[in-house]
Amino acid sequence: MTLTSIVNKLPFDEKLTFINGKWVASSSATTSKVENPDTGEEIATVAECTAKDVEQAVQAAHTAFYDGPWVNEFSGAQRRDALLALATAIEEHRSNIELIESINTGKPIADVRGELDDTIDLFRHFAGYADKVEGRHISSQASANLQAYTTKEPVGVVGFINAFNYPICLLAWKVAPALAAGCTVVFKPGPQTPLTTQYFAYLLEQTGLFPPGVFNVVLGGAEVGQALVEHDLVDKVGFTGSVATGKNVIRSTASTHMVRMASVELGGKSPGVVMPDADLDKTARLVVMGCMSNAGMNCNALTRLWVHRSIYDKFLPKIKAAAEALKLDTPQLEDTEMGPLIDRRQYERVLEYIRIGKEEDCASVLTGGEPALGRGFWIQPTVFYNVDPKARIATEEIFGPVLSVLQPFDNLDDVIEIERKSEFGLAASIFSHNHRDITKFTRRLRCGTIWVNTHNPLYSFLPFGGFRNSGFGREMGYESFDGYLVSKAIIDDLS
Repeated sequence: MTLTSIVNKLPFDEKLTFINGKWVASSSATTSKVENPDTGEEIATVAECTAKDVEQAVQAAHTAFYDGPWVNEFSGAQRRDALLALATAIEEHRSNIELIESINTGKPIADVRGELDDTIDLFRHFAGYADKVEGRHISSQASANLQAYTTKEPVGVVGFINAFNYPICLLAWKVAPALAAGCTVVFKPGPQTPLTTQYFAYLLEQTGLFPPGVFNVVLGGAEVGQALVEHDLVDKVGFTGSVATGKNVIRSTASTHMVRMASVELGGKSPGVVMPDADLDKTARLVVMGCMSNAGMNCNALTRLWVHRSIYDKFLPKIKAAAEALKLDTPQLEDTEMGPLIDRRQYERVLEYIRIGKEEDCASVLTGGEPALGRGFWIQPTVFYNVDPKARIATEEIFGPVLSVLQPFDNLDDVIEIERKSEFGLAASIFSHNHRDITKFTRRLRCGTIWVNTHNPLYSFLPFGGFRNSGFGREMGYESFDGYLVSKAIIDDLS
């Protein structure tokens, strides 16, 4: 895909950003390039914002919240209808968004279609909450003359910092419930994947239903993100990214002002357990896709696999065959199943972990372990086996297509005890038809999401988030929407 063809599908100037309802140039003349991970070629250039642009965006969101109609005049039904109109606009433009997302991320086009399905569903789902914000009337225990009740109000200005791996879908996770609740937003996309965020801003503008300042975009890297989370007019922050950066976000907000954290999703090292009664052929495919989907750049990727000793030797060839059957090809082809890493930095990081697995962890390679296709940032689906559970490749988040099949286990209780001590707690899965084993695993393991006989499906109506170093707070589900509201107690003396 050439630079001209991709830019021609952008209905806006990619060198501008969206602040206070207008497309504006950043305060810096600096731009950054956007790459196609399939080839490593430049496909567009975008603005590099500065702290001055963050100031402008936050001030616009602050004014929109306290003085604008979005909170002060719009009814919940009006916000609902605006979000529904936005979902329809995304649906009408989805073919352009899908192509841009696939080229910018390297994600197979079939996977991107699923991401757009989820995005549209998320905006429609949370639109349904916008007119259902409710408080409580409480019988007073202090005096018969007192009337006590609560109201729920939007938190205020929310600053979001997004990850690169699911640009449009993660945007929907964050923005849809926040806008439905009545908040205003300043949004920073991942610097590698800004194009669909800008397309989203264009569609929001085109609906004509969102007042200026309700949604704003700032583009750039760590300095822009730092300016956003430290701004004293930001009432709440939401972040998806690495553990190290997430901890820095938390420190920054705590040291500058008492900001409420919306959700901090920091990744994980999700375990999967294959029990003797599992359907091994089906499970092998599910495990491989659970790890290799989006080239392993999933926070909840199944990268740490426990296989019962009684089926270990029988299961390994099935895993090998499933991994080698994955089709790696141009992401825009219909039958491509796995794409490249997002950029050279991630590509080199994953290759270094593969080296660590081979040389330092002394793990055996079942398949893969090398670059692929001879272009861009492609790496073969890689499976290590007989991996020590304490090895680096088994405990550190790689964020690439690397699966560690751990040393065989005999007792599920031992696996649960080990996993309960993990620094992460985002997701896990078990493949079994034994009710006792399933119940034991799902009840005792402290993870935000646990799948049974599958891995990866997520839904707008269910909360997603983790424990420990996987972060805190929840995205999606009613829990997410409620997180953008704050309760106010009102006591009325009727005497």
